Amino acid sequence: MLVLLIILLFTSIIFSCLIKKNWISRFLSITEYVCVMYLAVILIKYGIDKIFKTQFPEPESNILFTRLGNLDKDILFWSTMGTSKMYNTIIGSIELLSGILLLFRRSRFSGLLLTVICFIQVSIINISFDISVKFFSLILLGMSIFLVRKNGWKLILTMICFRDQTFFDRPLFLPYTTFFKVLILGFIFIKIAIPYFNNDLNSEGKKDSLGLTGAYKVTSSDTSYKYLFFHKDHYLIFMEKSSDKMISFHYEISFDQHIIIEDDQHHISKHLLMKNQKDNTIIFSFNDRIIKAKAVDGKGMNALQDRFHILVD
Repeated sequence: MLVLLIILLFTSIIFSCLIKKNWISRFLSITEYVCVMYLAVILIKYGIDKIFKTQFPEPESNILFTRLGNLDKDILFWSTMGTSKMYNTIIGSIELLSGILLLFRRSRFSGLLLTVICFIQVSIINISFDISVKFFSLILLGMSIFLVRKNGWKLILTMICFRDQTFFDRPLFLPYTTFFKVLILGFIFIKIAIPYFNNDLNSEGKKDSLGLTGAYKVTSSDTSYKYLFFHKDHYLIFMEKSSDKMISFHYEISFDQHIIIEDDQHHISKHLLMKNQKDNTIIFSFNDRIIKAKAVDGKGMNALQDRFHILVD
């Protein structure tokens, strides 16, 4: 992202030198229009992602069984947000509304005010919790301020009863044609709908016949592991007894009901795996040892309970 910012800076300087003065107004208008549509796409996409809990999903079992102090701040924040459906729905609805308001000229200023508020909040969260999209959120905030500057300045002048004409009062041309409408609506559909379609295909392809997803407490005494976690994205994660350290492998279930695991060095091995559907226990051969484990109901943990206290103060 930093490299892109540097490229953008140099590109802006070059364009500033090359563009003729009589083209500046039109170029600025087109830039504003592109920025508005881009922000609308981003807000609508992230709003829908929050409402359907694809941005902040429920924490996986390996996160739920990790000690609070062992979690990085970004994972801790992400997991906490995933426990509240109400928060995701409210924030997602605000972002979705902001994006929709940006699509129409009459409601665009209101949408921009909401957009600035949204991206101020997002930027503060990303910086405070060390989430790795800081530059991206700051760019979106900068775009929002750039777009709201003219009418926002007018609003400030009106509020303080100062009506002198300023540079920002000049009318601008917006290329609002049918071609751009169709192009932008198509882009919005592709940006928002395709990931959901791909996720459905991927989830269908990743389903295994054993239904392993979840947490398993190791019952064998002759092993150094305390828990096994089968992640929904096909990761097998071991938690050590002594240090709670996590060791992860990517896994697939073979046709003969064996498990094929791959470590981060791309070493692949095949192991016996059997699951008793009646008592939800598994037998797993790993490192020349037989590991026995029993499923744990992670959904019953306090963090995933949808509770709301009214009378408790």
